[in-house]
Amino acid sequence: MEQIGHGRSLMKTMSGREFEVTCICAEWCDVCTEYRPGFFALAERFPQARFAWLDTEDDADQVGDLEIENFPTLLVKRGGETLFYGPQPPSHDLLKRLLEELLREK
Repeated sequence: MEQIGHGRSLMKTMSGREFEVTCICAEWCDVCTEYRPGFFALAERFPQARFAWLDTEDDADQVGDLEIENFPTLLVKRGGETLFYGPQPPSHDLLKRLLEELLREK
C-alpha cells in the first residue's frame, strides 16, 4: 500500500478511488494508537477507498469545524456526499461491516 505523510497523518493516494474513509483521532489517545494499524489494514480490503488518518492537533486545518464528540470519529464520503459521520466503537469488524454496507448501497 502506498502511503503519503502529512504531519503525523497517513493516507492512501486518491488516484482511482471512489470513496474516502477518514479516521479523526488524537495522538495522545491510547485507543487511537491501538486502532490505527488495523484501520490501515482494512485499506487492503477496500481498494476502491482512500483511507486517511487525521490528528485533531497536527491536522487541525483539515479537521476544521468538524464536531468531534469522541474517538475514533469516522467520516465516509463519496465525492462530496457524506455517507457516515460520527464516533464509532474502536472495532475493525464494525468498520468493515459499515463499509461493506455503504459500498453495497452505491
